[in-house]
Amino acid sequence: MILFFADEFHGHGWHIRYKIVKGTCEGLNYLHNGLKEPIYHLDLRPENILVDENMVPKLADFGWLDIFGEELHKMTNNSLRTLGHYPPEYVKEQIISEKFDVFSLGVVIIKIVTGPTGYTKIGDIASQEIINLATENWRKRLQETCSDSLLEAYCEQVKRCIEIAQYCVENDRHKRPNIVDIISKLNETENSIELANADPEGKVYNKVTK
Repeated sequence: MILFFADEFHGHGWHIRYKIVKGTCEGLNYLHNGLKEPIYHLDLRPENILVDENMVPKLADFGWLDIFGEELHKMTNNSLRTLGHYPPEYVKEQIISEKFDVFSLGVVIIKIVTGPTGYTKIGDIASQEIINLATENWRKRLQETCSDSLLEAYCEQVKRCIEIAQYCVENDRHKRPNIVDIISKLNETENSIELANADPEGKVYNKVTK
């Protein structure tokens, strides 16, 4: 059974939401780097993320337009649809590059981590407050089922996801990370969680993370 992830926001725990974040990034990496010529999605949003019964995400609705190569392209204003996911260089100059998708990814990550009402405008994503609120929210939800060291590792993963999203929505596209860098940062958080799982008392984890 395939579902739209946007219909499934409420009730999912952190493990599922992170799985969707990571899988979405891997799907975007395949489009950008796994083909003979890169494809830009250009309409990345929760409504275009499908999940199967195992909550494995699939990117949808990218076949309507393929943009190839490194050259920047211009399109007409009515070619794209989801204004809240548009980077400023497209809004102002109709410039398209791989960083278009990265910007949209940042908005998607915030929505997955905080829920569909987690922010009201792009400027909210850049605030320290959203990091603090999201981290504390997930701390409260996870603390009953995690050891102290594992809880801290998960909270660091939440924080890292939001920090990645903040870099993704930089106004200057040249300051945004590429998808390979994003996945590398996510992998680092997974390594910390594996370490915390193997060290429930936190002796090794605390030394490594200090």
